[in-house]
Amino acid sequence: MITKTLDENTISLMPEDSDDLLTIRRILKIDDKIIGETTRVIKQDKEYARPDKGERVHVRLAIKVEKISLDNVLDRIRVGGTILESNNESVPHGTHHSFTIKIDEGFNLVKKKWSGFEKKLAKSKGKKTKFILIAIDTGDCGIGGLKGTHLHYYQICIRFKGKRYKSSFKIEKFFDDVVGEI
Repeated sequence: MITKTLDENTISLMPEDSDDLLTIRRILKIDDKIIGETTRVIKQDKEYARPDKGERVHVRLAIKVEKISLDNVLDRIRVGGTILESNNESVPHGTHHSFTIKIDEGFNLVKKKWSGFEKKLAKSKGKKTKFILIAIDTGDCGIGGLKGTHLHYYQICIRFKGKRYKSSFKIEKFFDDVVGEI
């Protein structure tokens, strides 16, 4: 994650992968302020005219965070809240808007007070936590690598015969194969 401290309450963040989105989700809290580029539909109200669909305009908004949801399928965080500031006078303050945080799209996060833990999470560059999940049964092994919000699954399947048929199943070779996959 690319970070830049703008002042003591504001840090600019740009997530680079799904691990960074998980980190941002841990940092984001209700009543924080997010400033970033987004689009909003502006409807022109004209007297005696039919309502139109509106025009989608790029605006820079500051919203007060009220709702946070992580969409791990699409690798994004949706943040809902009330508009505090805007660079377009057609956007009314106090209305609701949803802001989408995606990979490689930067935004500014403003907190009233950053805790030491939150600053440490935001500044942790290149320190990726990796999890390996292993399930072993007789002759079967499932290995999963957890990267961000996605599980990459690999299976080693070595079936051995029962009492009736001769087999050359060696437990040492099976575990050597498991270690080789890891």
